[in-house]
Amino acid sequence: MATIKSPIVPPRAVSSGGFGRILRSLFLLVVLLAVAAASIAGTWFYLHWQNSRELNPVQLGVGTASQPGAPVPTTFTATPAAPAAVPAPIFIPIEPFTVTLEDESSERILRLGVTLRVGEEQSRSRIEKYQPEVRSRILMLLSSLSPTAVRTPEGRVELAKAIAAAVNKPFTPLPDGQLVTDVLFTEFVVQ
Repeated sequence: MATIKSPIVPPRAVSSGGFGRILRSLFLLVVLLAVAAASIAGTWFYLHWQNSRELNPVQLGVGTASQPGAPVPTTFTATPAAPAAVPAPIFIPIEPFTVTLEDESSERILRLGVTLRVGEEQSRSRIEKYQPEVRSRILMLLSSLSPTAVRTPEGRVELAKAIAAAVNKPFTPLPDGQLVTDVLFTEFVVQ
């Protein structure tokens, strides 16, 4: 007699069935509510923090009363101080110079136009009054240069400083010097 055996089917793991699905759904719902609550709290904190910062103590509605006859609290702020008046620049153009620059290996011609910027009217009147002496000082300085000294930007900056120092020295009968604040090159040709 032949008996037919049914295949052995492993017993199913005991599942909680619908209860596990409910727990997962509740867990996801709690996480979703926590994220929503955190975003709402963050937004409220950011908006509250922005509103609590007072960059300017200005009160809107100053001078208007919400109820007739009611006193209005006023907050006044100091008006910013007006910027200090900057004096107009004082420029003194000097006629262009033409000088021969000599070196042991070469000879070049320099044509230089200069405008002086001074800090006060007294310096302007002195420089205009002593124009021949100013030109002489600048010519003596230029004639002592070599062609290589004025080719680089650094050399030109040093030349401007040397011209300012030469013009700032006091003139012979006067006890004090001038106030030349800048030397501006209006022409600069080396050939």
